[in-house]
Amino acid sequence: MTWNQSMEILSSDVWNKDADNATTLPKDAVALCAYRLLVQGILDMDEIAYIHSTPSGDELWMIAEETPDEDTESGSVDEKTDLDTLFQGQSKQAMRVLIMKHTDSVFRSSMFLLSQYFDAVCGFYSPVKFLTEGLLFRHDYEAINQRQNDTIRKNQTSARKRVTKIIKVATQLDLHPQAPLLNREIWSAQCPGTGHQLYINARKNEFGCGYCGVKGDHEQLREFAKTRKK
Repeated sequence: MTWNQSMEILSSDVWNKDADNATTLPKDAVALCAYRLLVQGILDMDEIAYIHSTPSGDELWMIAEETPDEDTESGSVDEKTDLDTLFQGQSKQAMRVLIMKHTDSVFRSSMFLLSQYFDAVCGFYSPVKFLTEGLLFRHDYEAINQRQNDTIRKNQTSARKRVTKIIKVATQLDLHPQAPLLNREIWSAQCPGTGHQLYINARKNEFGCGYCGVKGDHEQLREFAKTRKK
């Protein structure tokens, strides 16, 4: 599916910063599909995506639940055909993450919204398993992921052909820089002496770690790494 210029995101809150967007799932929301995500390489989370149409636009809603350790192998599309049974006992507490202009079909809006959501959380949440079909089928979900993977592969191939000075320095410092995902200029690397990541803008020759509150150019990255070795 290709997008056109009439598709426009009106509001985004994928990180749940607006308390008003976390509320009870609207009764007339339609389930799109359910899937499992790996969150920052640490834990699994099951999520059901919903679409809700209002006079002002089409909304993407989410219900999420951390996956119990003993449930990591359960939940294939053949075993769970009823979305309502996925989160039995859950409160239907949901989060409205995206709002867009109406399109000519609910299916078209659904594909665009879920694609935009996966793009927004890329690098933090990674889809690892399809669970259950709703309005969207397994092949629709896989088409969204394939589109994203194709974009990432293209960006990484291009980035590796033009490695800049700060990327070379990060490599010399054994920070294991990783080529961009969806943003063609932003690399990730291990923050010196820690278990989290910092980010590098290859074009601007700049790095930054929001957690440590440090930023600078390639020489400042060298100095920063030295302080962590003391």
